[in-house]
Amino acid sequence: MTDRHPYWQRLLRITQGMALVGFFGLLILAVMTTLDVLSRWLFSAPIYGVNDVSAIVMAVVIAACLPANLAARQNITVDFLGNLLGWRAKAFFDGLGGLVTLLFIGLVAWQFVPYTIEVTRSGQTTWVLKLPIAPGWWIATAFLLMSVPVQLTVAVFDLSRAFGRRPDGDI
Repeated sequence: MTDRHPYWQRLLRITQGMALVGFFGLLILAVMTTLDVLSRWLFSAPIYGVNDVSAIVMAVVIAACLPANLAARQNITVDFLGNLLGWRAKAFFDGLGGLVTLLFIGLVAWQFVPYTIEVTRSGQTTWVLKLPIAPGWWIATAFLLMSVPVQLTVAVFDLSRAFGRRPDGDI
């Protein structure tokens, strides 16, 4: 399977749609912050609750962008050894790194679930507006859980390259 495979292209489109949700949330935060700063400067009156909304929306923004980051392989890698040992070793190290990333994302997602359940049970709210924070955490948790199959796909794809044909078709 290559980066041009229809499955891969569909995965990229889906994760980019999720990231769009995150960027829309970031836009909302930027507008709210700008209005709050202008209100403080012009009228010496802050907009109450901006920090409350920011605390909820920021978790969703970050989690919504994570699947697209993983699918596009935009995480930091060190390719020195793989480049030195050849394309097959590089693909193997990419796959191994993908598995380690999968393990990490899986552990984080696994820990988000009980935390989100606890936030829901306790009925936690924001300080000023008393908004319930559980809905935001459920959305963030859902996005984070979606990152797991995305990273699994990336890791399998990279490992399959290590044991397949050379990118130029030679063995």
